[in-house]
Amino acid sequence: MKQFAAITIIPLFAGFLYAQEANRTVSSNTTWEGTLVDASCQSTHTEHKESSTTTNPDQSVTHKESSRTETVDCPVTTTTKSFGLLTPEGHYRRFDDPSNTKIIEVVKTNDGWTKFITSRKPLKVRVVGTANGDVVVMESIR
Repeated sequence: MKQFAAITIIPLFAGFLYAQEANRTVSSNTTWEGTLVDASCQSTHTEHKESSTTTNPDQSVTHKESSRTETVDCPVTTTTKSFGLLTPEGHYRRFDDPSNTKIIEVVKTNDGWTKFITSRKPLKVRVVGTANGDVVVMESIR
């Protein structure tokens, strides 16, 4: 009876181990370049103007006018707690909480960045990490 139980249980556990290995996702690192911004005040506003004119009751003419997108991004300061990355293509990505903590430490210890931060100049960076939707899980920043 013990041999029968052992013969039955061993393939069962092997199946569980194989299933766990198959479900493991492999994430690849991506490199982004862009400007580091303060995520708490970064915003995008898009404005569309459209007007409609009625010349007689049977006809209505719609005129599309200008469309304007304005992106307001805030430079990083020494008190910034949440960060984002604005790419040259205009895409915005924010960082997860552990990444924000890593960036805060880099800001405190990197003397080269201090000049840019105190003069409120754009801080160009290269970030290596993985994307989780529009959130970046950062591995390194330079």
